[in-house]
Amino acid sequence: MMDELKQQFYEVMHKYQKPFSEEGVAANLTQWYEQKQGLLQLLRKHPLWNEKELAIVFRVEERREIDRITVDETRAAILELGRRACTDDTVYENFEVALRAATADYARIPNEYRLDTIRQYGGIKCAPGQKASRIINRLCLKFHLDQIEEEAEAGEPDNRYTRTIKPYNALFARLADALNPAHIEKTAVLSIHPCDFLEMSNRDNTWSSCHCLEGGGYRGGCQSYMGDAVSMIFFTVSDEYTQDFHTAPRITREIFCYKDNVLLQSRLYPTDLEDQKTLYRSIVQQAIATCLDKPNLWSLKRGKDTEPYCESAADSNHYPDYEYGYAVVSLLKGETDYGKMTIGSVARCVCCGGEQKNHRSIRCTECGSMFVCKGCGKTVHGYGRYIDNHFYCKECSYRCTACGEEFIGMPRIGIARSGEQRGICPACYEQAAPAQAAPAAPAVAQPSYGNYTGDDFADIDEDDLPF
Repeated sequence: MMDELKQQFYEVMHKYQKPFSEEGVAANLTQWYEQKQGLLQLLRKHPLWNEKELAIVFRVEERREIDRITVDETRAAILELGRRACTDDTVYENFEVALRAATADYARIPNEYRLDTIRQYGGIKCAPGQKASRIINRLCLKFHLDQIEEEAEAGEPDNRYTRTIKPYNALFARLADALNPAHIEKTAVLSIHPCDFLEMSNRDNTWSSCHCLEGGGYRGGCQSYMGDAVSMIFFTVSDEYTQDFHTAPRITREIFCYKDNVLLQSRLYPTDLEDQKTLYRSIVQQAIATCLDKPNLWSLKRGKDTEPYCESAADSNHYPDYEYGYAVVSLLKGETDYGKMTIGSVARCVCCGGEQKNHRSIRCTECGSMFVCKGCGKTVHGYGRYIDNHFYCKECSYRCTACGEEFIGMPRIGIARSGEQRGICPACYEQAAPAQAAPAAPAVAQPSYGNYTGDDFADIDEDDLPF
């Protein structure tokens, strides 16, 4: 199991292009394994336990009504985006009138009166019976909101960079969900898999939180939750995922903690809707009661009444949502002994394995760039390349001196007219070689390969190639 978990841990690090070492990953997994033993033995008793996923996997049915608050909030954000996309005040005013008409009654399907307004001011076709979400998307594309880009920060504190995102996509997805009541079937996962903690705010989500490994202000908190004795991840994913749930974008996600007849539920992301929280809490309550072989009867504590039952570990990196009014504590009825759980832990640096107390990083300040090569499996310091989202050391990869592209493996060797050996990719080698062997002819422009032409390489004997 540990070998597979190590490789999965590596994959997450490669995905976010984070420095790490075999030693650092081993330290994190060792702490996880030692601390989660109690939860592991408990959850294994559930009939729906999946050993490969290290999780209980459920089918969940949800009935979702129109979320008016989210509609209002998201509409306001889309209007602000419209100010940036529209060329002048008149164009923006037309967009605003049309958008407000499309969302005016919180209707899943706008009436004919609203459709007339949308057609007049939005300049789009919309037929009776069309869903509001489809009309809104067509309207926003008409006014080019999907073309607006902005820069978002990512990377380690000492190696920050920016990436370009299109904010409209996430805003529209949120608005569409809020406007469409539905009966939804999802896959729900109650997990202690270490990578589910690392991906608790998967960058592929339609939403993000401060625990996202890509730029999240509390990304170091993923390891704090992963390394304690009480925390579990509960999340939902689309039906297309039937395994490797740690790789799946989360529809919803929240932390549950359990110890000594006490179950704590923290904030639900992204919306913290009370109906969803109630449903998910009932699922986890039932699961814990089943594992304990006790009646599924609980009493609830909220607000300040939850404080006697939980505390944050000293020097932990996670963001304690449960301390800011989001906690709901369930006490198993019929018991007299209720423990006080310590949530979070001192995280381990993914490079050296030592203590890491910076909530904005997953490695300590003393560690430089350390990576595990996807090709040879060695931990290397410094230079290497990311190819297809995986790190390769310089011995396992190369940059073609002709076309400039990066490749896995060993290059073909050409000899320049200067006598210098050049590493080139097979495609460039094959293109250059015929030009070298051709008889003399009137000067013709040769194809260019970066700073070299087809004439710059001389054929060498295949026996001299290093492979």
